[in-house]
Amino acid sequence: MSEGWTQGNQLEFGGRTRTYAVYTPPEGEVRGMVMALHGSGESVEYMVSELGAESTADENGLVVVAPSGVDYAWNDEDPPGDGLADDVGFIDALVTEIQTLHPSIPDNQVFAHGFSNGGGLATRLACESRQIRGVGVVGNYYMSFDGACPRPSGGVVPGWFGAGLEDELVRVESVREGLSDYVVDLTDCPATGSLQPIEVADLSNGVVCKQLSGCDLARMCEYDDRGHEMLPGSFTAAWRFLNAAVE
Repeated sequence: MSEGWTQGNQLEFGGRTRTYAVYTPPEGEVRGMVMALHGSGESVEYMVSELGAESTADENGLVVVAPSGVDYAWNDEDPPGDGLADDVGFIDALVTEIQTLHPSIPDNQVFAHGFSNGGGLATRLACESRQIRGVGVVGNYYMSFDGACPRPSGGVVPGWFGAGLEDELVRVESVREGLSDYVVDLTDCPATGSLQPIEVADLSNGVVCKQLSGCDLARMCEYDDRGHEMLPGSFTAAWRFLNAAVE
C-alpha cells in the first residue's frame, strides 16, 4: 500500500468488527473526506492501488478512507437483517468516527466514491445516508425505487458518474438512463432535459462529459476504450465536480 496510508483500523458496528484504511495528507488542515468503496471481491489494498488518490488528497487537504465490505462485498440494495450488513449505517458511523479525529472537516465536504458494487453502495448512500453529501460512481448506475429516497442528510446530493464505453457488465446506456432518475430524486433541478456534452477542464483524451440541460448537479463522463474498471483520473474528476457543486 502507498506511503501515507494506515491499515488495520477497526470500528465495532452492527455486531461486527469492521476494518478500514486511512490516508491523511501530511501537512495543513484537513478540509474534506472521501469514502472510497471497493468493488465486489476486491480488497482495500487493490482499491487503494487503483484509486490514485494521494496527490489530489495532498493538494486539497482530503482524508481518504477505504473501508472493507463484509466478505469483500457491499450490501448495495437490500435492507439490513437476516445476516445482511447495514452498510449505510456503517459508513455513517465511520464518517462520525473520522470527523471526531478531524473536526475541521465541514459537513458538506463528505463524499463517497465507489467502483462497481461499491458504486452501487454509493447510490444508496446518496439516498439514505445522513452524512454523505455527494457521490462519485464508477461502473454502476442509479436506479429509482418508486420514490423511496428519503435524503435524510437534507438538501441536494450531487452525483458524478463515470462509464467505460466498452463496459460489457454495466452498459453506458444504463448510466445515461439512470442519470435522469438521479436528477429527479436527488437534486432540485426543475427539469430533466436531454443529455448535452459540456466543456470540462483538464480532461484526458477520449473522455466526454455530459449533463442534462438545465441541471449542473449531476454529471456523467464517458471514457473511450475503457471497460469495467476503475477509470483513470475518476477520483480527481469526481472530487472536483462534487467540491464545486456543494460550494
